[in-house]
Amino acid sequence: MNMFEYLKDITDLAPYADTKPFCGLRFNPIKMSRQQFENEAVCELSPCSFYSCGYRTGDDSSGSHPLHLAGGYYIQEPSAMSAVTALQAQPHDIVLDMCAAPGSKSTAIAAHCDVLVSNEINPKRVMSLIGNTERMGVSNAIVTNSDSNVIAKCFEGYFDKVLVDSPCSGEGMFRKHPQIAENWSVQLVEMCARRSSVILQNAARTVKQGGRLVYSTCTYNLEENEMVILDFLRNNPDFEITDTGIPECEKGFLGLDKASRIFIKNGGEGHFVCAMLRRGQPNCKSKIQHFKTSDNTDFLSDIIRSPLEFYKNHDFGIIEHQGVKYAVHKKLPCPQGVRVMRAGVRLGCYVSKTFKPDHHLFMSAKPSIFETVDTDCESARAFLRGQPLDVSRQLKGYTAVLYHGLALGFGKASDSVLKNHYPHGLRIL
Repeated sequence: MNMFEYLKDITDLAPYADTKPFCGLRFNPIKMSRQQFENEAVCELSPCSFYSCGYRTGDDSSGSHPLHLAGGYYIQEPSAMSAVTALQAQPHDIVLDMCAAPGSKSTAIAAHCDVLVSNEINPKRVMSLIGNTERMGVSNAIVTNSDSNVIAKCFEGYFDKVLVDSPCSGEGMFRKHPQIAENWSVQLVEMCARRSSVILQNAARTVKQGGRLVYSTCTYNLEENEMVILDFLRNNPDFEITDTGIPECEKGFLGLDKASRIFIKNGGEGHFVCAMLRRGQPNCKSKIQHFKTSDNTDFLSDIIRSPLEFYKNHDFGIIEHQGVKYAVHKKLPCPQGVRVMRAGVRLGCYVSKTFKPDHHLFMSAKPSIFETVDTDCESARAFLRGQPLDVSRQLKGYTAVLYHGLALGFGKASDSVLKNHYPHGLRIL
């Protein structure tokens, strides 16, 4: 049995087999306003109902545009944005994204919450998560690389909101990646369903009483979706389903009317989302330590005009790990037994008694606190290729390179030449 036959009672995919997938993007409110983004639009946009910051586009060819590489927007399929809508993160919330790579949902959540733990078990995929966290200017998160059971043991009853965007068979991505249909099997579906059940059960342990748990997949079948939820509810009577708040979608099957289904006919490639509340009054079983920080920012004095303007006002402190300095939100947890890959903002380290700043510093802080140089599209692309820049005025020292007010990275200026410090691994052709 092939994938199309297996799913025909849920959705008829055959008419869409040779059609183009939907494309979309969402602007980044950490870095720019909606009005600014629309004024700088790099392609034709139409609003996307699945997420307040989302848009539909004609294609996804805008990935090499300087505004994208400056973190102004994130390219994302429209229905994939819906899980963040269902999570309903608020400015005071402490949030967990259990299966976070490559960061499409984490970098959206970070704009709406106080503190984020962004976890990814795969050590290779976690590097893409860190890269996107840097590009989008996220400063209020730790990125971890641990099994869901380890996370559950450490963060028992700790989070206000938890998202499990579970690794799945990916049936909803078959138009973008045809090999999904070719490699599909019933055995794959069953394996993914078992794995999702384990991850969801572990994630539930981290939710505070009164907290919200969201489960989502980009697949269509019942086994990985409604059946996982029904099995979970049987084993966890302290959870109850609640409305997702996602507009223009279908109801779930098997009596799960409050769950949301997005099909191609709804304008998305395919997503299942279910939101659940944990009964009881808010509490926290875990006693999580926080990072021991210093307020000493003297090492930034030659780089930033007024270091305290950003860090003090946003309740940040400084830590050092293996010779590297980081700015961490003072509410960020310092979990024991969990592998932390990135805490807050990587500021840089000393090289031969001179402090050398890191790319993340320039991508996460307000450009106004640096010496800056503006670029047009042509010179921005030259910078992104690693070329030095000729500047029109005398500059000295580390300088942020801006495109339409957003930092692309930095260089070191001497007179009217800016030596390029854009990371080699990020450079475009």
